[in-house]
Amino acid sequence: MNLLEAPYPVFLLQPSGVVRNPQAQGLPLPEGEFLQAGGKTYRVARLPAPEGTYLLLVEVSDLSVRSRAYGSLLSVLKGLLQHEEPEGLLKDLIREAVAVVPGAEAGSILLREGGFFYLVAQEGFHEKLLGARTSLEEELAWYGLGVDNWLKGRPRVLKGTEIRHLSSLSTVEARPTFFEHGRLLEIQATLGLPIVLEGEVLAAMNLDSFSDPEAFTPLSLELAQAFALEAALLLKALKERQSLQEAARTDPLTGLGNRRALEEAFPHLLQEARTLGEPLALIYWDLNDLKALNDREGHAAGDRALKRLAQGLKSLSRRRDLAFRVGGDEFVSLHLGLAAEEIPALIARLQQGLPYGVAAGGLAVEGEDLEALLQEADRRMYRAKGGP
Repeated sequence: MNLLEAPYPVFLLQPSGVVRNPQAQGLPLPEGEFLQAGGKTYRVARLPAPEGTYLLLVEVSDLSVRSRAYGSLLSVLKGLLQHEEPEGLLKDLIREAVAVVPGAEAGSILLREGGFFYLVAQEGFHEKLLGARTSLEEELAWYGLGVDNWLKGRPRVLKGTEIRHLSSLSTVEARPTFFEHGRLLEIQATLGLPIVLEGEVLAAMNLDSFSDPEAFTPLSLELAQAFALEAALLLKALKERQSLQEAARTDPLTGLGNRRALEEAFPHLLQEARTLGEPLALIYWDLNDLKALNDREGHAAGDRALKRLAQGLKSLSRRRDLAFRVGGDEFVSLHLGLAAEEIPALIARLQQGLPYGVAAGGLAVEGEDLEALLQEADRRMYRAKGGP
């Protein structure tokens, strides 16, 4: 059978060009698994043959598209319930959204961190786009429907020249990356959705069509919103996990990192020091006579003293310094760029600013054995207290 005589649209891709049968005349060349054109939705089947690759377009109903989409959503949700990594599930989610939302040929998810949005998952673009960031103000400009609609998570569709205009306004910092790897000049239509949970925009999702300015229909918007809701659930799980991880690394009384946080941070700071060719200092601190203070004035007074020392370490620290509570009355601080001869002055400055006695011993970091460094700094601290 000659497939070009089939009673449905057929494209034949050959090195010399594209051949269309009569039913395919006037239809754009499909790029994804679905094609939305002329008010109809087609599923695209690809059939390799000696003479080229056939694209067979089979018209499908809205119901079948919805069924496929919700099946994909259930698959991602199952992964979440099985404790798979939310970051990886976001990549699965955008891939499934591009596959099943009518009109979508590419897509991306930008995750919000403070005042910036970082592109963390993409489908249909270059991998170099990952990590590109835009500001909150730029994302709002790109969205274009105002803050109220943004916070309500309402979808918006841009077409043609609108895309180019808003792209020039909303990607100031990352403009070269987005134009080079984000195919901005090729996009004919883009469907954008703020991903909102409990009144907060956690991320932004974009679905793009390179072939048709009218690619996105009401059904496209409905299904894209379902994927956005799924993304919100994934991001909530991610935030909860991050909060638990942060709590496991934080001393609840002082808010400083704990021993586990110190052990995780030390190798990274040491590597940074070596890369920059700068010194790294470690100081061991001890609040004098904490037990006597607790016995004399109560544990609340002891807690206040510990918090005061922690606050002193925070205020003393420069941008590249870190402080940790590693025991009942023991603290450790790391100081990138602090030379050995500067350690005594830094210790004296903190001691002078506290109403409680504090002993400290510091050293320049040489070697990677954190436990040995702590033991030596501890010995120096005890010598400073008048010990052997």
